[in-house]
Amino acid sequence: MSIAWNDTLVVGDESIDADHRRMMELIATLETAAPGPVDCTAVGATLAELARLTAEHFTREEALQEAVGFPDRDAHRTSHVMLLKRLDAIMAHYADGCDEVRSGIIRTLGDSLATWLVGHIVNNDMEFKSYVAERG
Repeated sequence: MSIAWNDTLVVGDESIDADHRRMMELIATLETAAPGPVDCTAVGATLAELARLTAEHFTREEALQEAVGFPDRDAHRTSHVMLLKRLDAIMAHYADGCDEVRSGIIRTLGDSLATWLVGHIVNNDMEFKSYVAERG
């Protein structure tokens, strides 16, 4: 899945939308690394930035949901916790792996994360878009 930002993904909060755009850029970087020779150091740095940004983003998003009174924030938070655990496991596996293992991770990871992120924005984050709009 090739990932790219478009306006149908706008939630309406500047910082949340900026995070989503940057996360997509990082995932696109992983996607483009997969077919060719892999620079394991560069990919590791991209993964680390993505993991850091994702954790910070989830904190911002959960605070926004609290501020706008989004009723399903607990279920939304659970999906965040699950992804953070998955990212931690991927990072550990990548750090411990040989080049062949790392290449395999990279080949599947970009598409997997792209699918998750777009699905999460469309199916979960859009649920609180109207609450953000009401906040004005």
